[in-house]
Amino acid sequence: MHRIVLSLVLSLAVALVPHGTAAHSTQQHATGKLPTRGVLVVSKSLGGVSLGQTQARVKALWGGRYQLCEKSPCSDPTWLYFYPSGEPVGAAVRFRKNKAVAVFTLGATPGWKSVEGLKIADPASKVYELYGNPKYSKCIGFEALSMQRNGVVTSFYLTSGVIYGFALTIPGLTVCQ
Repeated sequence: MHRIVLSLVLSLAVALVPHGTAAHSTQQHATGKLPTRGVLVVSKSLGGVSLGQTQARVKALWGGRYQLCEKSPCSDPTWLYFYPSGEPVGAAVRFRKNKAVAVFTLGATPGWKSVEGLKIADPASKVYELYGNPKYSKCIGFEALSMQRNGVVTSFYLTSGVIYGFALTIPGLTVCQ
């Protein structure tokens, strides 16, 4: 139920994201703070966090202002970072044995983009233009287009045909975070 409500909120957030061509700055990443304009480096990092990093390293990068997800569907320790704006957007990191196994955006995080220029609210067709033919997955309330390179699965989350998020996961872990 929580995922369905979250998906509805995310759909609304995507609809409200500006679709203009405003200039984008490079990733602004202050130590100990969730970046305001996170960057996805395919198969490498999201907002500066990489798979395999320890909880201490993630805390050094994004800080200690997170909420611990303690309800289903969080089967592993998962830190939820939300922006203080009041909107339910931000990013999260899922851990196993103190190591990051997934890092993903929460909601349509305005200003986040890939190194190649794929932005939140871009049409899904741009994923195919930039990354070839990713694998399609149906999640509860959203969809994912995913590809595996160098032992990392990179996913692009979609709702209503537009990009609303990014994720990195270890192989074998669901892409539906």
